[in-house]
Amino acid sequence: MRPGAITASYNNNTASFLSITMVIIIMIIPREETKALEKINKWILVYGRRKTGKTFLVRTFLKQDEYFFVKSDRTIIVRSSEKIITYETFVELLGHMLNEGKTVAVDEFHRLGPDFTDYLHYREKNGQLILISSTFHLSKDLIARKSPLLGLFAEFPIGLIRIEDAAKALPKSTDWKQLVELCILMSEPILIDYFKSGMSSGELCLVSLSTSKFLVPALVGETFNEEERVLTNVYAGILQAIASGKRISTEISSFLFSRKLIPKDNPGGIQPYLQNLVEIGLIRRIPVLNRKTYAYEHVSPLIEMFYYADEKYNLGETELNKSHFTALFESFFPKIVERCIRSFLARKLGLLEAVAVEKDYDIDGCLMKFKRCEVALEVKWKKEISKEDVLRARLGAIASSIGFFPCQPHYQYDQWRHDQQREQDNKDRAHEIYCHEYSPVKHSVKGCKQYSRNSCKQRREIGPFCQ
Repeated sequence: MRPGAITASYNNNTASFLSITMVIIIMIIPREETKALEKINKWILVYGRRKTGKTFLVRTFLKQDEYFFVKSDRTIIVRSSEKIITYETFVELLGHMLNEGKTVAVDEFHRLGPDFTDYLHYREKNGQLILISSTFHLSKDLIARKSPLLGLFAEFPIGLIRIEDAAKALPKSTDWKQLVELCILMSEPILIDYFKSGMSSGELCLVSLSTSKFLVPALVGETFNEEERVLTNVYAGILQAIASGKRISTEISSFLFSRKLIPKDNPGGIQPYLQNLVEIGLIRRIPVLNRKTYAYEHVSPLIEMFYYADEKYNLGETELNKSHFTALFESFFPKIVERCIRSFLARKLGLLEAVAVEKDYDIDGCLMKFKRCEVALEVKWKKEISKEDVLRARLGAIASSIGFFPCQPHYQYDQWRHDQQREQDNKDRAHEIYCHEYSPVKHSVKGCKQYSRNSCKQRREIGPFCQ
């Protein structure tokens, strides 16, 4: 039965309604992280940004004897009985289960405070304990150098769903372009609930953006609340600047200064903001090849699309009609595809991601082995690819692989075409050379019989024209 189907039965005589049954099929995407978690024998600390599927992964794919969820008021919900217990009762139950060698998961454990960490430090390490947290900085502080939990837990971050995992769950399609775009969109677990069988990538994106006017700001704000930080206009401006294509700190600073969000255009002044966003998990930074700087990118395609649409069409206050969305999707989504394909290839090849950014030219991806560029990547995501697109891609790949970039005039594409045409013209026209008597002789390159390596004393200056 298709998802969301409704079956009903009637009494033919009385035409009275007897029963109605709704069947809802939930898509489950098995994640590669599950295999790694199952191999860990020590206590595990699972952490990540809000709404990345941490709780679903642990509850669905990992075996456990009991699951506890910590509420914001420090009371605990027991999954098996659905009862709410106090902290003292929880500690007693947890200690008893661990002593029996059972596996116990505690979700949002950081809300229990330092008393709980001191208790874990005190007790013997029995059983299997899985702690889940939605905060980055608190999770890292708990396993820091001076933390009582240092060495007790295996650290395991959970991010968005990998596109290769999403591809395994989606129905096979002959339209590979649609399949790749759907995999990228459904890497954000929130969008899985929007997906219906037969839905295209454009339709899924339109539905998610139309209903994310309050969803995305709430998600970002909730993430800041969990990290005990305040979502200021500067943070929102940085997210909007990166979505608008401002990837370097100097560009982001100029963007913020133009919006009067910072008092002066100072890239160093926004570094703490960028670092906080990286630690929270909303953005990530990628090294720029041959430069001591970083390029910043959004982690979530949904958040990036929302801030781009808000910047271009004021999505936060107006409705996004279909014509505007079509233009937005066709122009902006290829940039998200470029980033996702670069990350996918880096994982598969075991290389590090980098980008090459210059004033008039950039390369979609450089996959590094230590400090050496092993793979130069140029992605063209459109309906038709022209020969000039291929030529630009090859030129960029060659430039990045040899560490010589198009910021220099004769490596820019237009200048390169000009040089090629000029060289061809030089080959076709007559040249003046000098033989060993130093007498000027005019002749054509084609069928030149007067020139020889031994007779011409100026062959080095003449170059390849007559050779």
